[in-house]
Amino acid sequence: MNVSSGPAPSNGTAAATAVADPAPGVRIRPPVVDACSLVYDDAGWRVYLNRLGENAPEYLDVFSASFCRYFGAAHTAYRDALAARWQDAVDVLLPPGRPPFDLAAHLTDRQRQGVTGEFAMGSAERLPDGRTVNDWLLETVRDVRDRIHVWAGISLRDPAVALRELERSLAAGASGLCVIPFLDGTDPADPRFAPVWDAAAGARLPVWLHTGHHFARDHPSGLGNWRTVEALAGRHRELLLVAGHAGWPDVQEMLLTAARHPGVFLEFSSHRPRHMPKPGSGWEPLLHHARGMARDRVLFGTSTWVNPGPTGPLADELAALPLPTEVVTAWLSGNAEALAARAAGARRG
Repeated sequence: MNVSSGPAPSNGTAAATAVADPAPGVRIRPPVVDACSLVYDDAGWRVYLNRLGENAPEYLDVFSASFCRYFGAAHTAYRDALAARWQDAVDVLLPPGRPPFDLAAHLTDRQRQGVTGEFAMGSAERLPDGRTVNDWLLETVRDVRDRIHVWAGISLRDPAVALRELERSLAAGASGLCVIPFLDGTDPADPRFAPVWDAAAGARLPVWLHTGHHFARDHPSGLGNWRTVEALAGRHRELLLVAGHAGWPDVQEMLLTAARHPGVFLEFSSHRPRHMPKPGSGWEPLLHHARGMARDRVLFGTSTWVNPGPTGPLADELAALPLPTEVVTAWLSGNAEALAARAAGARRG
């Protein structure tokens, strides 16, 4: 995975900070693969935010400060709008006249942060021009898919529709899938979805699955927990599953699930590495087993807007943990690169 250069970012998102040349004797932080990235233009972001507003409006409240920092919006104006209608709050985040998405600027920012690749999460939701977000993403990054790997979003509300979107996205160049159960209000382990998982396993498409805690009060907290991953991995032995957010707070259970199933990985986006060593963080099992069963099963991710600062400092937080260099390297990029190569090799075979 590599990156190209281009002009500086101009779309109003968090500013990049250059990675300076290290002083003699200073350990160089390994390259980064962001295993949970969101790459959208404003139309795509509006679809994303609308999907939250329609299915889990609590997110627009709980993460109001994060959204405002990422989009450069005034928090007071956003909160006032949200008190009236969530749609008005989305308008505060995405006012008319914002600079258009610039792929070259995005890649330059990734290069500055030391990011050599990313798994960009799509969506089957429709844009105003009739295309899905998956369509837009696949077309936009067509020439840089060695750097931006498109993981097409599918909804499990309708098994037949999900299967068609999987097949269509695979044919168009998707290299993975993204599923968010709490937005669909469905249990991924329901036998109705077995054809979807069989197809993903047969095509060797890794699946990023939102796991663990969520804030959608209208849906059970158990949607997409470690038991879901255990059930799917046990029934579909060739399925490659990335447990998004590592199933937090049940990290130990998710890690033990991964130990039982070689196709299961943990990805910890939305959580700051610097907080992991703190007592009660819930991440103690991951750090305890970092040199053992967790070494080759953990991926670094950002979720882009949740911690709306440059990626480099987040990676630096991980590198600052008391972990061996080989573990830091594996978690920041090595495991993600190996997963992508494993899936691609199986598809070619």
